[in-house]
Amino acid sequence: MVDKLKGFFLVLLVVLLSAVFALQFGGGQAEGCAAGGGSYLARVYDKTLSKGDFEASYAIANFGRLPEETQRSMRLPELVLDGLIDRTLLAREARKVGFEVTTEEVMARFVNDGVILLSLGVGAPPMLPQGEIPVSFSDKDGAFNKELAERYIQNGLRRSVGEFAEAQVDEHLAAEMRKLVASSVNVSDAEIWDDYVRENDTAKIKFVRFSPAYYAQDMPQTSGAALDAWIAENDGRLTAEYEANKHRYTNLDKQVRARQILVKAGSYASEEQKAAARKKAEALQKRAAAGGDFAALARKESEDQITAKNGGDIGFLKKGVMPEPFDEALFALKVDEVSEVVETQYGFHVIQVVAIREGDVPVDEAKRELAETLYRTDWLEARARAAAADALRNWKTSGDEALEDKLSSTAEGETSALAPSLEETADFGRADTPVPGLSTAALVDAVFALGEGESFSDAPVKIGREWLIFRLVDRTRPDEAAFTDSVKDTTREVLETLKQKEAVDLYIQYLRKRATEDKALRVNPLPTQDGRS
Repeated sequence: MVDKLKGFFLVLLVVLLSAVFALQFGGGQAEGCAAGGGSYLARVYDKTLSKGDFEASYAIANFGRLPEETQRSMRLPELVLDGLIDRTLLAREARKVGFEVTTEEVMARFVNDGVILLSLGVGAPPMLPQGEIPVSFSDKDGAFNKELAERYIQNGLRRSVGEFAEAQVDEHLAAEMRKLVASSVNVSDAEIWDDYVRENDTAKIKFVRFSPAYYAQDMPQTSGAALDAWIAENDGRLTAEYEANKHRYTNLDKQVRARQILVKAGSYASEEQKAAARKKAEALQKRAAAGGDFAALARKESEDQITAKNGGDIGFLKKGVMPEPFDEALFALKVDEVSEVVETQYGFHVIQVVAIREGDVPVDEAKRELAETLYRTDWLEARARAAAADALRNWKTSGDEALEDKLSSTAEGETSALAPSLEETADFGRADTPVPGLSTAALVDAVFALGEGESFSDAPVKIGREWLIFRLVDRTRPDEAAFTDSVKDTTREVLETLKQKEAVDLYIQYLRKRATEDKALRVNPLPTQDGRS
């Protein structure tokens, strides 16, 4: 009985379709129930995608019910519009290779199977509704209810039945084209074994990270002779760096280069401590203002350990970078002038202006400034690498306990999170990231490249700007006996699914590229994030 009712209502829906087509192609009506039918969001060859098309897809996915911030952060409007464009491109190709789907067929599936097809753009997270979306328009007796279905299409999706059916025709054609592309994918036995190895070859290591930033406090003052020698050896590199950063040295707002002496007294300091710090800063200010060597005073007396080594030099600053009291005092000074004592949340500062610049900076001056930064970077990286290499040599001969003792003694009194320390990973595979926060592909490669019986790499491993040393603690190699037919079949299925999706995504990207080259793809601004224009 239920099947007979479904068949009856299907005939009615097809009749409705015919009526809609007569109105659309005989009387010039467009877009049916959709709002804003005269404008479009995208044009793909001879196909126009309207705001109504967009809103219908957005409604099928129920994205409008999500918080607006979620819609924005997940880029849902972009994914829906991309899905419409991809659907249109795929359907066009499907027709060219001979696929045919009628409106009667898609409406039959809608009625009998309770399914709506929906495309989202390439890269849409798999948890989002896409592909076959189940719907139900049954009454309390389980019979298909035509009025519920029509109400959903016309009110929920703001489409006419004809427009809905035509969209579903394109969805079904796009689905057929996806299947055709996916069917070309093959997974070899070698690929299955390689994937099994990746998943079942695991290791555990102990490691130490050496960050260049940690050694900033050890960096000696940059002497003119050392910098000149570095510039002479790195002329090509420096020229390339200048060309890449030329914009930083042209048409500048006013910038001031300064030195500072800092006497620390942060928010934690008591009133007595603040008074003592201020008294010390005032005494240093008098010596500097009376003609004392400001750089020498900063090296000896400033409590900013990093800038003190360079005579208190904090480089060129534009207005608004430093705390407001510091900023005001700095930009009120002339070259070589020394400020009064300035209080900020960090303590008490004495400031001297070294240079002022504005507009275009001479090339030689700009290059020297860049050279100072590159020289410092090279020195710090070399220092970290040397420390890592020395620790690795000792580790190989002395063991974990001796290494920990040496690291602890070196960092005695240090509270820096960058201080080198011995750490241990959990078990990890070839596709894992054993050290959180680091892109560790080079480390993983080095670990799994170790031969039988080897525990250490020959040299420290460079990860970004850091250097890392490690010792292999445990290694579990793939068990060939466990590589059963069942495991092979499961692995093949997973790999095929992944490769098929990749093949379809690449094919869609190719279609988009071709449409762009043909000047047949035009995309207009999206509606707001709730899916409405």
